[in-house]
Amino acid sequence: MASPAPSSANAFVKADDETMKRGLAVYSRTCIACHQANGMGLAPVFPPLANSSIAVGDATLPIKFILHGLMGPLTVGGTTYNSMMPAVAGVNDQEIADVLTYVRQSFGNQGTLVTPDQVKAVREANASRTTPWTTTELGLK
Repeated sequence: MASPAPSSANAFVKADDETMKRGLAVYSRTCIACHQANGMGLAPVFPPLANSSIAVGDATLPIKFILHGLMGPLTVGGTTYNSMMPAVAGVNDQEIADVLTYVRQSFGNQGTLVTPDQVKAVREANASRTTPWTTTELGLK
């Protein structure tokens, strides 16, 4: 019996060149110092984004990290990281969508596109939040 076709919500769609260029520009401005140009991070302080199940999984998580920050221990590839990621100030929904799409489709990742509407929904759902997310709250280890 043939497997069902993937749903359009989960199907890989390659981002267009302009989205990737905009995403790279935001990444270069806001992410590169910690996560590095190659997405490998700096162990044991800053986790890698390359080949990352968190980066390519549910887009809600990295949207939350960017909007509010993240703190608490996180183990990636057998290395535990316990530094804080601050919220990224001064980025709009389009820029967040672009940078996350860039990360999700770079460094060996094959994640889905992120849209400004997804970012807006997470921003609005958590508008009253004033503190960083914790790895415990988000079920991350």
